[in-house]
Amino acid sequence: MPAGPAQGCIETTEGSTRLLVPEGSLGPGVPPREPAFFNPRARANRDTSMAAYSAHLRGLHDAVLLDCMSGLGARGLRAANEVGGIEVCLNDTNEQALNIARESAKLNCLDCVSTSNAEACSFLAEHWGRGKRAAIVDIDPFGSPAPHLDCCLRAVSHGGMLSITATDLQVLNGIFPDACRRIYGGSPARAVFGAEAAVRLLLGCLRNVAARLGVSFEPLLTESDQHYYRSYVRVLARRDTSENMGFLYRCVTCGDRGASPSPGTSCPCGGTLDIAGPLWTGPLFEGRFLNMMLEEAGRLPLGEKCAKRIETCIGEQGLPPAYYTLDEMASRCRASPPKRDFVIEYLRGRGYSAGPTSFDPSGFRTDAPVSEVRGAF
Repeated sequence: MPAGPAQGCIETTEGSTRLLVPEGSLGPGVPPREPAFFNPRARANRDTSMAAYSAHLRGLHDAVLLDCMSGLGARGLRAANEVGGIEVCLNDTNEQALNIARESAKLNCLDCVSTSNAEACSFLAEHWGRGKRAAIVDIDPFGSPAPHLDCCLRAVSHGGMLSITATDLQVLNGIFPDACRRIYGGSPARAVFGAEAAVRLLLGCLRNVAARLGVSFEPLLTESDQHYYRSYVRVLARRDTSENMGFLYRCVTCGDRGASPSPGTSCPCGGTLDIAGPLWTGPLFEGRFLNMMLEEAGRLPLGEKCAKRIETCIGEQGLPPAYYTLDEMASRCRASPPKRDFVIEYLRGRGYSAGPTSFDPSGFRTDAPVSEVRGAF
């Protein structure tokens, strides 16, 4: 074991990258936060990042990735080692974490990795302006990324990628609705599709910041896993003139749901509507990009779950917002939940679009009215 900053660390391998992490990080309990935090259960998330970065960087040369809150640098180091052809700058306010990251870079013989010890927005400000912006900016904070969105957007080149993570699930999932309205500018959903509403609130917040800066973005992939929400978007140096903000609704009586440009007050059945928003109602995925990701996932040393998740997202694109779940509808119909594949095939057989969602293992999307969905149960 190397001496100095890596003392008290053990070596692990993720993908094909050797990483030094604090002792106790790989056990069954909660990983320690000192001297730095490393969550081995987030490997699937980092696998997805590798496929996304690799797809985005196709055909690009001299690209730069800014890992704004890198911690031990697992994501950035893996990108440098596995994706390749990219300069990576790891930034964090924890100097001990950066020392360990530097040792990990040496283990992998990476001379394309630099480090910075600064507050995130101060670090990003160094990359504002023509010729300074990065092909990829990644931010993965403890809590909300909202305070940093302005700085992130300014540091991404035209056509570049911004990947953002939110871990303030209690806020986005509606336990603290007032905080959600203050931070993200919209009301959360206390519904089975709460995870989807959460990422749409995150994207809605990003859209409002982008509009103020005169730029726009296109979501490429959005995901929910364990204790985080994450979205990858392509940033464009042009104003957004599309109508992609609105509300998600769900009738508490009949279970009907969907998206609307304005908040309704009641359902045609006479029931009351639960409303979430304003939030992003546009697409969450881009099919062409997902197909490129799937190709890259087959080339990179990633876990099996990564390709399966991407395949689900490919089938999910184009389906309407606000998914159903088997348990919810079975409870409403006072029936045992059937298999998800049966429900999907039943609805398709009735002439409707339907497919699984990546947000919930028992969830499905469809453009069928709720009366037809009930027929499957």
